[in-house]
Order: sequence, then C-alpha cells, then structure tokens
Amino acid sequence: MAAPELPEEIIHAINLLPLEAAAITGPLETTWAALSAEEQTELRHLGSAFAAHWAHIACVSPFARQLLLRHPHWLPRLARGGHSDLATSHGLSSDVFLANLRQYRNARMVEIIWQDRQPGEHYPETVAALSELAEICLQQAYAYGVEMLRQRHGIPRNDDGQEVPFTILGMGKLGGRELNLSSDIDLIFCYGEDGETDGPIPLDNSTYFQRLGRWLIQALDQRTADGFCFRVDMRLRPFGDAAPLCISVAAMEQYYQVHGRGWERYAFIKARPVAGDLALGQNLLHTLRPFVYRRYLDYTALTGLREVKALMDAEQGGSSNDIKKGQGGIREIEFVCQSLQIIHGGRQPALRSTNTLDTLAAIASAGLLPADDTDRLRRAYLFLRNTEHCLQMVDDQQTQQLPHSELEWQRLACGMGFPDVMTMRETLDTFRQQNHVIFQRTLASGKDDRQGKNSNGEKLWQRAQTNALETVPSDLLQVLRFTAPEAVWTRLWRFTHSRDVASRLSTEGRQRLDRLLPLALDLCSAQPDTDAWLHRFLTLIEAILGRANYLALLAENPPYLMRIAELLHSPWLAQELARFPILLDDVLGDTVISPEHWPQALAAQLQLAEDMEERMDALRRFKNAEVLRLAAAFWTNQMPVETLLPQLSNLAQLTLQTALAWAEAEMQRRHGSVRTGNGQVAPFIVIALGKLGGREMGLASDLDLVYLYDASLDTESDGTLPLPAPTWFARLGQRLIHILSTLTRAGLLYQIDMRLRPSGQSGPLVTTLDAFSRYQHESAWTWEHQALTRARWVAGDRELGARFTRLRAEILGRPRHPEQLVEDVRSMRQRIYRSKTIAQDAFHLKLSPGGLTDIEFLVQFAMLGACSRQPTLCQDIGTAAGIAALTRAGIWNAERGAVLGQAWRLYRQEENRRWLNLQGNEIRTAAVPDWDALQAAAHGVREIWQELIGSYSD
Repeated sequence: MAAPELPEEIIHAINLLPLEAAAITGPLETTWAALSAEEQTELRHLGSAFAAHWAHIACVSPFARQLLLRHPHWLPRLARGGHSDLATSHGLSSDVFLANLRQYRNARMVEIIWQDRQPGEHYPETVAALSELAEICLQQAYAYGVEMLRQRHGIPRNDDGQEVPFTILGMGKLGGRELNLSSDIDLIFCYGEDGETDGPIPLDNSTYFQRLGRWLIQALDQRTADGFCFRVDMRLRPFGDAAPLCISVAAMEQYYQVHGRGWERYAFIKARPVAGDLALGQNLLHTLRPFVYRRYLDYTALTGLREVKALMDAEQGGSSNDIKKGQGGIREIEFVCQSLQIIHGGRQPALRSTNTLDTLAAIASAGLLPADDTDRLRRAYLFLRNTEHCLQMVDDQQTQQLPHSELEWQRLACGMGFPDVMTMRETLDTFRQQNHVIFQRTLASGKDDRQGKNSNGEKLWQRAQTNALETVPSDLLQVLRFTAPEAVWTRLWRFTHSRDVASRLSTEGRQRLDRLLPLALDLCSAQPDTDAWLHRFLTLIEAILGRANYLALLAENPPYLMRIAELLHSPWLAQELARFPILLDDVLGDTVISPEHWPQALAAQLQLAEDMEERMDALRRFKNAEVLRLAAAFWTNQMPVETLLPQLSNLAQLTLQTALAWAEAEMQRRHGSVRTGNGQVAPFIVIALGKLGGREMGLASDLDLVYLYDASLDTESDGTLPLPAPTWFARLGQRLIHILSTLTRAGLLYQIDMRLRPSGQSGPLVTTLDAFSRYQHESAWTWEHQALTRARWVAGDRELGARFTRLRAEILGRPRHPEQLVEDVRSMRQRIYRSKTIAQDAFHLKLSPGGLTDIEFLVQFAMLGACSRQPTLCQDIGTAAGIAALTRAGIWNAERGAVLGQAWRLYRQEENRRWLNLQGNEIRTAAVPDWDALQAAAHGVREIWQELIGSYSD
C-alpha cells in the first residue's frame, strides 16, 4: 500500500523555500508516512502555519530534520509545544543511562530549535532553555556518578568524619545562562577538603573526586551511537590542562591569591555554581570576589583584556569571517561589558551580573555608556547571537564562521528571516561596524588619545629623562607657560630621577607613567596656576607610584585626568588626595552615595572591621571620602553652598551617632549600665550647638557639643566594675571625644569643643538635664541663650532629646526686656571685636563689622526678642533658616531679610572656597574677584546692625 502523500499545505511551503526544496521533500515524506493516521489528522488541522514552520526548520536545520526523520513521533509533540522529560536513572546500567541522557538531550535540542525559530524574538528563552538543559544533564550525571562511586568507595569524609562536598562551577556562557545551540560547557570542579572515603575500597578524597570528575566528562562529552550531550572544556581550572581535574577549596583560594592572572578575573565574572553542592560553590565565589572585583576603580584590567583581544586578532589573521572573535563580533560586545564590570563592579554591585544582556542594562542604568551605545550593543548582541544559533543549528557544530558558499548564505538568510542574502549581509556589517567603534572607544589602547610623540609634553618628559639637571629646556618650559622655568625644571627632573620612580615601578607601571606624564605636562599650559598645579600633580603621583591601579586610572582614562586637573587647583583637595590616595576612588567614582543612603553604606564598610581600631579607621575613611566628594562638587560649582552645609552637618551627625553607640557599648562592657528607678537604662544625649546645631557646618567646622543625662547622682552602674553615675557618664563623654578626635592612620574625624557647656571649661563635662535646666533658668548669660538658638539634639536617647527640645523652647520663649537685650548683645559683640585685631586694609569674613558674626548675632537677637510672642520661631534652627523665618513672621521686612540672606550666602561661599585654597578668613583689599560684592554686603549688614542694636566699634 502506497505511503500517504504530504498534505498540500506542506508541499506548498516546501516549494516556497529559497533552497533545497527537492532535498527536503524526501525526508519530510518519510517522516510524515511514519506517523499514525490520528497524528496526521492532528497536524493537518494546524493548517498552513504549522506547514510553513516545519518546512522552515527542515531548511535551516538539517540536524533537526535528520533527528525528526529518526524520531517522527516527536513531530506532534513539537506542534503542541510539548516538553520532553528525562526518565529516572535509578537502577540503570551506565550504558542505558548514557543513552537515555543523549536521547533526552537530542529531543530537547529539537524542541528548542523549533521554538527558537518561531516568529518574534526568542533569544532569552532559547539560551535559558539551553543552559537549563546543560544543568539538568550535569546534575543527573553527577547524581549517577556519586551513587556509582559510593557503592565501591563510600562517602568522602574529612578528619572529623563529616561528609566532604563537591561543587561544579559553570563558567562562560553556561555561567551566564546564555549557552548557544552547540556550546562547549566550561567547568571547574572543586571539593571541600582532603580526607578519605569510608567504603569497602577506601580512596583519598583527591582520587575519589578525580574519578568523579572523569565520569562527568565522559557522561557528557563521549560520543556514542546516540551522539553526545555537551562538549566539556576544563581549561579554565587553576593551572589549566597541566593540573588535576579538581582541587580543594583551600588550594583554589591559594591559587587565585598567588597565581591568578588578569584573564582569569574576566573568566570569573561569569562563574556560577551549576551542580553538586551549590552552597559550597556560592561560598567559594564569595571568597574569590575580591580577586575579581576590586574596591577601587580598576583600570589595570584593561591591559589584560587588550592582550586577550590582540591574541584573538592575531588568530583571525585579519579575517572578518568569525562573528564571535572577528572585528565587531560577539566577543567585542562581551569585552565592553566585562571591562566596565571589572573597572566599576567593585563599587557598583549591580554590575556583577553573569549575563551579558543584564549587564548591558546595568551599564545603561549606571550611565557608564551613552544610552544610544548600550541600545546599539543590545540590538547587535541579539542579532549576532541569533546568527550564531542559525549557523550552529545546521549540523549541531560549534561554529561561528560565516558561510563560504552562496547556498549556505541563503540558508542563513532564510533562518534569520531576511528576504535575500544582500540585506542580511548589509545588516550584519552595520551592526559589526557600530560594535567596533564602541569597542575601540571603551578599550582604547591609550595610543588613540595620546597627543603624539611630538607634543610639547612628550618632548619635555623625554628631556627630563635624558638631559642633565643643568641643561634647562627653557624653550619648552616657556611654550608650556611655566612662570618660573628653572624651579619647575628642577622639580620635574628630581621627580624623574628619584629613587621611587626608579625602584617602585614595575615595567608596566613605568609604561603607564610614560603615558601619563606627557598628558599631564600638555595639560599644564591650560592651567591658570601652571607652576603650582604641576607641583601638586607630581606630589600626587609620588603618593600613588606604588599603586598600579591608580596610575592606570589616570593614564587609561583622560576624562578622569581632566577631572583631577580641575581638583588640583585647590591646594586642600590636592593635599588630601596625596595624603590618602584611596580617596581617588571616591572623588572620581561614578557612583555617588546620596545622603539618605549614608547609613547603609557606612554599615556595609564597618562590617569588614574586626576590632575598634579598624572601626575607627573605617569611620574616618568613610567620613573623609564623603567630605572630599562634597568638597569636590562644591569646588567645581556642582553643589551650592546651601546644599553643602546641611550635607556636611548630616554627615557629622551620622558620625556622632555611630561613635556614641561604640562608646556606650564599651562602657557597658567594662562597667555595666546605669539604670533608673524602674530598671531602665539611664538616658544620655548629645546636644550640638554652633554650626552643627544650625545644620550649617563648613568644611573647617569643629563640633560644639554639650552632654546631658538623666540619672540620680547616687546611682551606680551594674557591672563587675561599678561606677557612680556622674563618673560613668563623664567617662562615656571622654570615650566619645577619644573616638571622634584621636588621630589615626586614616586621619581624624572632628575637633571637639565643649566650652559651651554650663559654666564652660570650669564646669563638669556631663550634666543632668535638671541641672542644665536650673543653670539656663537661673545662671545663664544672654550670650548662652544666644547659643541656645542653634542647639539641637543630635544623638542618644530620643525621649530625653525631646525633653531637651521642650526645655529649649521654654528658655527661648521667656519674655525679655528689649533695652537689656540690646545692651547684652551689643556688649558681647563689642568684647569679641576688641579681642581680635584685624588689619585696616582687610576684611575678616567672620569678625569684621558687617561680617558673619554680625549676621548671626542679629538673628539670635531677633529670635530672643520675638519667640515669646511667636513660639513657632523656636522651631527654626540655624542662621539662614532663622533669617527666612523672621522674614516670614514679619519681624523683619523682605528687604532686610534679603540683604542678610544674600550676605550670609556670599560669606559662607567665600569662607569655604578659601578653606579649599588653604587661605584664612581675612581677605586683603581687592585680593579676590568678589571684593566689591563683599564690601557691599558688609555695608548692608552694618546698616541693619546700626538700626537695630547700635554701634559697638566706636
């Protein structure tokens, strides 16, 4: 009886194919004939869509066509969107197990190809399904191998008798869950520790796990009558092919600590546990994370990546036929992603993805590449990976080579859904050209953005290395606009011939220096303070000579060099960067920690500290880094002074709260806690006055503090070494001062000023709230109530802090005799004026008539006079906030408020800029561009002072 003919829809679909219609017809007829009548009827009902897709798969994937010819009953399951399952392996012989595993793999491969070539974009689902398939095969082979070995050799155990785990790390595309249709799988095997198995034929753990590893490779890689599962590549393991198949965790950690190479860091970006003990794998990767991701911006990694790319280019020999390794290919996209991951991933955890598309999204979110570039790379990556799949589904071969024959080009164009080969090739070429441009920009070799061997900076650097000290190249120094050529030459020559340059630099470090210095010398001519700028730059370079990552950071990234050039105009910023080069990461980093995230960021850094000394250093590094970042933003006009001051104040408050918690824990550990009558821990608070109290700290501000507590004076702490309450809290206060003001290798936090406490320096360091209240009611001077206008609770017990806030409002709200208030404020200001000598041709931002002190006193005077009538004024703390509140309340008219507000802003702006210039607050006549503005502001303030209070300078 003749075999049923193919349905008309299928014949029509075959005839529409651009190639091999005759060769396809026979296998499809045979496959169709092998189906039951019921299966044929089911497929006929699916109509032309099914027919077209089956013919399309038969055309673009002879591999799938042949498998369907051998297994025709897979076809109905494919049409239904079905999913093959792997039969149980329990009790099977190894031959049957391996056969089942391969048949399952082949069935799933056809299903994946079938789904992948459906209309629409299916790349993410395809690579996820392929990766899952590899993991299932690995996990099944692992389970079978363990059962087989345990029957003979038992369970591997350590010296304590505990079972020793084994983990399989997936690297490369398997690690990234982005396997292609014919990928190798890159694996690393690792076991927990040495020991011996406990079975009838014991083996040492190393031998046991080597056998397990060999079984896994055989189970997946060996070709049988049913084909293979996955080719296995073990060359990424420590020491490569020369090493055992698997090593212990300790040996793995030792290898990467001592021998790990640059390319291995890139390999581990994609590492992921895929089988065996997944927790062991995760812990191992966590341990190796510092090897992969450095906490600083790591431009040293670019050199290794360029070397790998150079080897790839040499391997290609100029050919552009490889869509993976060739110019503009898949690897260049991956290299762009991995280079940015290596450079920034230590500081931006979102970049530590193992998946390329996820990484591109993270790069776009972090703004590390222009949005247009990341979009182009994403679209190009999808196109190239789909092209790769179409090449590999032809014959289940691992190939990325573009076709050599017109027939295969037609097959590829058909698989990719193009109407003709020319359109396909034009699209491919466009994507590759765009990729290569972005790749070159991202991994520029350094030669690309160099100004050339003939630049003036290059010439001067060469002469510094070859000329004698006495041979001054005056011509070049003048062209580069140095004002003191001989002094500059001496500084540059001595730097060039210093012992540090000769001894501290590796060959690679010397190459970076030879690249960096000409760039910097060429920059000099564009600087307004050329000589000073070069001196600061060389001082910074001397500080980082032994740190290859920082030399690379500047040499490899000219935009960062330009940013440093801007910051070095500030002597203070230059000084801090040279003292603490680690701060370069923070001031140049692309990640800015917003103040609301400071607590979490600080907590994360403190987790790494093991004792109080390390915690104190970590707290200083955090504070210094954030101050430097804020100062840099202010210096470069990216942050107004009105934003700078509150953020500096918030940072100080966070630092205080952190230090107080440590001080309390230390006191409780040594002496127990002081408790109230109901058994609760007696409360303690820190009150800030002055600049911190007013949320207007400057870059040079110290901390004016008052300590208060609430406990009976005759109470003792409940520890093994009890102390009376006053002594306990006094020592707590002293401990807090020690934590804040001790100079460590990371610097200091703040200078502490306790002179504003009751009775000043003659009074006790710590006071009860009741005693503080009595003092304020009965003994405090008016100037102490002035100070109270800028007082607020910043750390310690919240309830006691609220009680202080109510007490402050009560004191400020007391009615005051206007004439007495005027006399007290004027008298205090006069005492300050007479105690300080200011040159006649100078203006002191703080102390001169019309300066900051006048503005602060005017605000305090107005608040003390008005709070009894308008209690809401007590809520506003700080000079700028007080000016605004007094104007809103109608105490001052808008004009007066504007004059004082503008003058305050100008003074605070100038004060902080002068600090960054290492200049004091006393400004000589016309010494600054804003001299006229300062004089006008001072005149306006003096007029208001004279009107409200009267002269104090007569």
